[in-house]
Amino acid sequence: MQVLSNPHPGNLGLTSSLAAFLLGFIATSSQILLLREFNAHYYGNELTFGLVLASWLLWGGLGSILASRWRFRQEYLARVYYLAILLFALSLAGVRAFRFLLHILPGELTGMMPVLGLSLGLCFLVSFPLGALFVFNVERNQGRISVVYVLESLGATIAGVGVYFFLLPRFSAWQTAALVGGVCALLIFVFLEEKRNILVLALPMLLLAALAILDFPSQKLYWKPYHLIASQDSRYGKLQVVKTEEQVSLYSNNSPVYSYPDPATAEESVHFSLLQNPLARRVLLIGGGAGGTLREILKYPHARLDYVELDPEIIRLSKRFLPEEERKALADSRVSLFFQDGRAFLQKTQESYDCILLSLPDPSTAQLNRFYTREFFLLVEKKLAADGVFSFLVSSAENYIGEELQQFLSSLYHTLADVFPEVEVIPGARNVFLASSRPLTVSPEELGRRVEALNLRTLYITPPFLSSRLHPLRRDQLDDRIKSSTSRVNSDLTPASFYFHIVLWSMHFRGIEATALKFFSRVSPFLLLGFPLALFLIFLVFLASRRKERYFYLAPLAVMGFTTILTEIIVLIWFQALYGYLYGAIAFLLAVFMFGLFSGSWASSKRARASFPRLLVVQAGFLFLLLVLQIAVRTKPPEVLAYFFLFVLGYLGGDLFIVSNRLYLQHKTDYGIGYGLDLIGSFGGALIASALLIPLAGLLALLASIFLLNLFCFLFLLLRPRP
Repeated sequence: MQVLSNPHPGNLGLTSSLAAFLLGFIATSSQILLLREFNAHYYGNELTFGLVLASWLLWGGLGSILASRWRFRQEYLARVYYLAILLFALSLAGVRAFRFLLHILPGELTGMMPVLGLSLGLCFLVSFPLGALFVFNVERNQGRISVVYVLESLGATIAGVGVYFFLLPRFSAWQTAALVGGVCALLIFVFLEEKRNILVLALPMLLLAALAILDFPSQKLYWKPYHLIASQDSRYGKLQVVKTEEQVSLYSNNSPVYSYPDPATAEESVHFSLLQNPLARRVLLIGGGAGGTLREILKYPHARLDYVELDPEIIRLSKRFLPEEERKALADSRVSLFFQDGRAFLQKTQESYDCILLSLPDPSTAQLNRFYTREFFLLVEKKLAADGVFSFLVSSAENYIGEELQQFLSSLYHTLADVFPEVEVIPGARNVFLASSRPLTVSPEELGRRVEALNLRTLYITPPFLSSRLHPLRRDQLDDRIKSSTSRVNSDLTPASFYFHIVLWSMHFRGIEATALKFFSRVSPFLLLGFPLALFLIFLVFLASRRKERYFYLAPLAVMGFTTILTEIIVLIWFQALYGYLYGAIAFLLAVFMFGLFSGSWASSKRARASFPRLLVVQAGFLFLLLVLQIAVRTKPPEVLAYFFLFVLGYLGGDLFIVSNRLYLQHKTDYGIGYGLDLIGSFGGALIASALLIPLAGLLALLASIFLLNLFCFLFLLLRPRP
């Protein structure tokens, strides 16, 4: 095709180049902010992320495929951009308004099906027109799909860096959306609008202004009947302070960080472990210090404390709203405060601790699960003194331990027992796990004597309370339940406890999610990965039998979309487990991937023509990259290697997209099908990756299956029958 023989960006005018660039910029900015809002207002684990991202990719792919069949008048291009910006603002408002339709209280758990319905509806509003805009931009540029893809990738790269590093640290999600949407709308008005009408611009600008102004009032409305007194967006999420009579509660992304006063939680977080060694001098607390825990630790006169908290804004808000005694504890000379990821701190510190207290939420996300894996427990064991004690709390039940809870608790117990010779579990609504290299004391009489000897002023950890909490019958019943199960060990590469917690969460709702999640937990990893591979192989044989040459150019696009998103998630989880949950680094990792996508598509677009041998070479490049990544994941290489992997992954993806599309368009003029298949392939990967395949099969097995998927695709291309 003539239009594909000289596909260089220099051939495009300013307005056409800007339109393609803005497409990537708006799409990535919208995706980041929509995911952030879902995370802040609903159950923000990887299952929720997967549903939202999959919905986004699905509608974007369908929008691209269907737009190729429409007759579009280019003078309306600016209006479609306005519509996308307008609908994005409405979708952000819809995230907060949806809880009123379902009568969900703030902080209440939300089921998978409502989140799926909401994500499908809201992502349709934004992603579908953006997918269609890709095709409209290609048509505007006489079919030069390679140039549009290059500029879109560049816009996405700049949006990822700009929104995350420069806007979100300074503004809330709604304010950021107003800034991004407003600037884009003005650029569209000045450079793309052929018949400028200020009234057409006014509607999105007014809605964006309302978005910024009504941000906090809408949050207060969202939290009713509770009283929201402060809200702060940080780079780690949305923090909100709620006051109910005399109680102050801090929430992070709609999940409770602490409530004050809550002496029961503070006391059991500290005293079961420190009573093992009341003379402990060096204590490490990871998370959860504000809200009473610090004061309980400081009741031990010899203790000097290193307190590690990830988000500085938690401490700043605590100092504003907590009473004087809590502020004094934070400023105590025996407390050293570190704003850092807890796991990264442990890896770097040279200290040896008498007691390490983990005071974080349950492993409800892959990020939190890093603190409950065998690798983390091994790290803790190295940093403990010879007779040191490690402890953490997880949610449980006072009396009945059902199958799902048993599976979750058993996974944690067996993981801990795989590292420490002595493990004890204290029964209760929250189970206290204790681990050490020396025998642990759980005798209520002995612990009661130590409480009295220390003259501890406690409300709950008292001799009568200990006699009830540590009654032999209760302990034996709990031990029988968690020790008899053969649940999987939780590790960085196979985060099983994270999945078991998702199953446990699903039991709160009457829907198909609980049945489906329980079913998959019983399926062997071999079948879980092997069955889809077998179906894909059958599908390739069917395509080969059709003997239509254009199919051999489309199949790699769907495989590439599936491969890139799955591999991207694997690299992020691997990086996060090894080097700490460094938000800035992870955001930069994503930007490096997008830059690789831009670079690969740019380099491919500069070639005079596309060739089938080139397609084979790029497909072989994916095989080589996946093989090297299999080796690297088993080790702890330098951090820069993770950036290198993502850049090469993006480069190969961008290169393959251009080659496949240019070959396909020599046979049929359909500008949206290649882009749509790429997104729909990514949709499949996003839907099943981090919440299903990774925790159940593990990173290594999943990488092996992705390698086989690409090998099948390579053989499909290599052995293709000539038409």
